[in-house]
Amino acid sequence: MGRRIDLNWDEWNPGLDTDEMTVAGVLATLPAAEPTDVPEIIRRYENPESPEALPGAISLPRHDCIHVLLGRGLHVQDEAFIIGATMGAASDITDAAIDTFIRVSTTEYPKHWRFEEAHIASFRLGVGFSIDNLPGRNLHLIPFEQEPWQSMTVREARKTLGIVKEELRAYFRMAEMYVPGTRASRRLDTSAHRNDVRIGHRETE
Repeated sequence: MGRRIDLNWDEWNPGLDTDEMTVAGVLATLPAAEPTDVPEIIRRYENPESPEALPGAISLPRHDCIHVLLGRGLHVQDEAFIIGATMGAASDITDAAIDTFIRVSTTEYPKHWRFEEAHIASFRLGVGFSIDNLPGRNLHLIPFEQEPWQSMTVREARKTLGIVKEELRAYFRMAEMYVPGTRASRRLDTSAHRNDVRIGHRETE
């Protein structure tokens, strides 16, 4: 699928007001990235083909689809929430796996990928969201990057999975409290009355 190259990775933010767009349509706005861009140490724990993969390990194309469905951008804080949500939805999630991920992401990941305290808070919120709303749904095993998912509207895909925007907004509001003031937190879609026009547009701040 084609990806735009004129939008910086840190500007992309789908938000939750993409209901009438197809999953493929939202993905087409995501800046181009290749699996080889991901450092080896991260692939060791997050690539499903790795023998050391943690619960919820997922392919990059499928991971990108979860960004669309959960309305999160590409900042490390956003990534933390997405990874947490994917792990939290895995039927084989354990406290030990969560502890392992926190340890390696805060000590072994390269500088620009390494998690800090705020990122761990976001990660735990993602885990909590899925444990509360999508327990055992194994999002990492669903072929979102294929049909019929790609042709579904985001609304249809969320409904099929049981993802409720109001629940996401509740977790986003918690993120604003736990991780206040960051760029990722400031642009979270927490209001049902907001029209998110940022997707596909450059930020001016």
